[in-house]
Amino acid sequence: MIHLVRHGEAAGERMDLAGADPGLSELGRRQVHALAHRLAFRPVRQVLHGPSRRTTETAVILTENLGAGSVPSDLLADRTPVPSTERSGDYPTHRWEWFHDVPEAERDVDGADLTAAWHKLWFEHHDDEVVLVTHAFVVAWFVRQVLNAPPATWMRIGPIGNATLTSIGPNIAGEPVVETFNAEVVLPI
Repeated sequence: MIHLVRHGEAAGERMDLAGADPGLSELGRRQVHALAHRLAFRPVRQVLHGPSRRTTETAVILTENLGAGSVPSDLLADRTPVPSTERSGDYPTHRWEWFHDVPEAERDVDGADLTAAWHKLWFEHHDDEVVLVTHAFVVAWFVRQVLNAPPATWMRIGPIGNATLTSIGPNIAGEPVVETFNAEVVLPI
């Protein structure tokens, strides 16, 4: 079973500033602790996380609470699928301008890197109980892959909330199926 987790709420304004890499806010830490309690009954063996500070901090909290090992993975880096010129027709025209504003470092043309990442992660971990800590667009693309949906579908999945849980496991034929999607945790009062 692969559990996809978006990082907890980030501290500060937003990551729109070039080079900004905020950690978790106090609310973000509370969200992740609540998520760890939700996952506590699962036999999680490993937590893989993207290289950003907020995914790393999310993974640290989860591993401390679950007793699992933590491993950074560039496969879970923050990426945005953008269409190549040849594939722009796969997306509605009102989205084209938005794609031009995606930072160069996050651009993943036709989602090729994310598609390869999903296949590698599924192949290596579908028989294990692992948590993959990443970002909203990555979770949406991975779900789109599992559903074998058209490319633009990732933009209509969600919004993926902070510290939410999406679980994907194999069906009887060994194919990935979405078992839980974007499940929010309840924070203690």
